[in-house]
Amino acid sequence: MDGNTASAFFAGTLATILYLRATSKPTAPSPWKTNLLQLLSPTHPDPLSLPLSSLRTPAYLLYLDVAQANATTMLDRARSLGCLLRPHVKTHKTLQGAYLQTGGTMRRIVCSTLAECRYFSSHGFDDLLYAVPITPDKLPEARRLSTTTPTFAIMVDNLVQLHAILTAPPPSSRQTWNVVIMVDCGYGRDGIVPEDAVGSTGVTAVQLLLDSGTCTFVGLYTHGGHSYDEASVDNIRKVAVEERDKIVLFSNIVLKHIPALERSMYWVGVGSTPTCSKPPLDGLRDIDEMHPGNYFVYDCTQTDIGSCAPTDIATRVLTRVIGHYHNDTGNMLLIDLGWTGTSAQGSGCGYGRFEGHPELYIHALKQEAGEVVSSQKGVPLELTQYPIGSFLKLMPHHACASGAMHAVVNVVRNEHSEVVVDQWTPCRGW
Repeated sequence: MDGNTASAFFAGTLATILYLRATSKPTAPSPWKTNLLQLLSPTHPDPLSLPLSSLRTPAYLLYLDVAQANATTMLDRARSLGCLLRPHVKTHKTLQGAYLQTGGTMRRIVCSTLAECRYFSSHGFDDLLYAVPITPDKLPEARRLSTTTPTFAIMVDNLVQLHAILTAPPPSSRQTWNVVIMVDCGYGRDGIVPEDAVGSTGVTAVQLLLDSGTCTFVGLYTHGGHSYDEASVDNIRKVAVEERDKIVLFSNIVLKHIPALERSMYWVGVGSTPTCSKPPLDGLRDIDEMHPGNYFVYDCTQTDIGSCAPTDIATRVLTRVIGHYHNDTGNMLLIDLGWTGTSAQGSGCGYGRFEGHPELYIHALKQEAGEVVSSQKGVPLELTQYPIGSFLKLMPHHACASGAMHAVVNVVRNEHSEVVVDQWTPCRGW
């Protein structure tokens, strides 16, 4: 094909593509997205109008104004730090939540289960990271996801996992495994510690990926989970600095020992909700991405350690008072909320806090009921203030655990609203 013929061919092809785009029928948005866009528009009616009083309790509520503000704040923070935001979606597991977290791009998210990966991929989300070290039994499904999702990556943190990937068939004849290496920044749960990078693990893993022909090394990932053990903003920032410096150290070590590796070949990502909410004061130099998750709704744990203010907590577990009792501990309320409605986490701190009622404290949770007593020793509850059948709203101790107990997220505009304006369906399974 000579130059003139080639030019005419490509010009004709481009014209055909543009014509097809102009004349093709637009794809109708999914119902979930249509409803969400209605919610976000001041000129459209709400997709649903369901009184709170009609809900079977316990019920999971989300304050849209708070969650939307949290999403916007973290997007802006990442931008100001010179990073891309790759939000974790495991706290809420909803399409609508991930849409808000990504600023509507539906790109670049972290998942904690393959079920989440399937769910979000099937609804048009792209650039997914399965951020749990993978085992051989999961590779067939990871292969399918790699061929149906434009960008999909898996994670390893040891050579046994890596060997299973290297000896497995690639996703397709034209596609390699996208592999991310987990780095331990001091949490001690998973990841390769930077000090081992020079030894047999880190450098060897990267070199094997580069030499494989069936894999592409795409990133380094770390999670400062030990920030949850801190109790002050200053200490959270110290963990954030450690998180940043440890993964940058790992990156520099492998760059030094592998001449063929270039920094532009992979991304470096950090993040937990505490460390991304209170990042290092001197910034995130040499970091490309941050990946918090819980921040979308926050919870009492985040408030207690200093990650957020109580007004940043976006979820509530709605419960009804079902009984009044007098016993040796004083007056007691019984509510229709047990550990199956909010999880058993937080037993040492009342399983959370009741909105507008600092005087109330959950003494114990049974499977389907909870015992509520006075939070002030020696000050009995005035039971008539909490009529049988009346509502209480619990701010969860841990939103990830509480959310996992519910099949529906009931969305209300704000804390003053008595109307559910949309219902979101979380992903379930593994």
